[in-house]
Amino acid sequence: MDSAVHPASSMEAFRHPYYRNLFQYLLRSEAWPSDTLDGFHLLRQMLVDMTSCPRVVQCMEMVPVLLQLFFKVVAEFADGVLINRLVLVLLDRSSLLYRVPKFQTDVHRMMSSQLLGLCKLHPSVIVEQSKELLEFSGTVTNIQNKETFFIHVVWVIGEYLSVSYDKRCTVDQINKFFEVLEALLFEITQLRPSAGVPKCSPRLITVLMTTLTKLASRSQDLIPRVLLYLSKMRSCVQSSAMISVYGEEDSEAILIRAAELMNLLKMPNVAQFVLTPSAEVNNMRYHRDVSTSLPLAMRAVTQLLQKDLGFAPG
Repeated sequence: MDSAVHPASSMEAFRHPYYRNLFQYLLRSEAWPSDTLDGFHLLRQMLVDMTSCPRVVQCMEMVPVLLQLFFKVVAEFADGVLINRLVLVLLDRSSLLYRVPKFQTDVHRMMSSQLLGLCKLHPSVIVEQSKELLEFSGTVTNIQNKETFFIHVVWVIGEYLSVSYDKRCTVDQINKFFEVLEALLFEITQLRPSAGVPKCSPRLITVLMTTLTKLASRSQDLIPRVLLYLSKMRSCVQSSAMISVYGEEDSEAILIRAAELMNLLKMPNVAQFVLTPSAEVNNMRYHRDVSTSLPLAMRAVTQLLQKDLGFAPG
């Protein structure tokens, strides 16, 4: 549509024949059976003048509450098929929220927690929807305005993309996700100014590093690449340029996480045990009883690393 004839207000757009299908889509009483209608972004632009309308403000306050109630009810009976559909809806709708910052923040926070819940109920969704998750996580612009949700997407990939949760998970799938996330991490940590690369939080950087380490522990041919990258990251994060962007405290947090992950990967079998624990580790006994496997493994790692550091030159 020619921008010269765009309606001047939402009321004009409502009466305009070009926008009729878009308003019908917005006001539908049933869920849309397919992808979001083409041109929906135009409708959002037309509705900007309604952000301060009392009824719209009230609706924005209610939406996160109603969505949380919806997912709470759905979780009681959802099967794998429904969870797959809901995860795809979350990925799609995360980019289509009404452009009011507080509203977007509240809904993205709610969507993030529900994504975790859905993946915990049906971890196989990561394998079953790998194509869509690859596309979403590999698009750097998805970080803008919804970083919290993006972080949770990266986290569930690292947590559940494992043969421990789905026997159909292959090394090839793990490698594909690794390639995409490695390229993303490299892109967002470059300090060269770029309009297409948003400044991200230290939390996203550390979650990406951890996810790459988890994937490498399940496809051990990737371990040298992660070690090399983490080594470079440790040098980069101590540079004056990095500190000027993130500050000393956040740069130190990234440095510590990189060092922790490098130490784990130096013992691949221990890394796999720690980063991809069995379901039994959820039992509190594994965290309280000093004779169980997890505390023993962590103490062994600590002692070995301390011994190595003791003999380090200089």
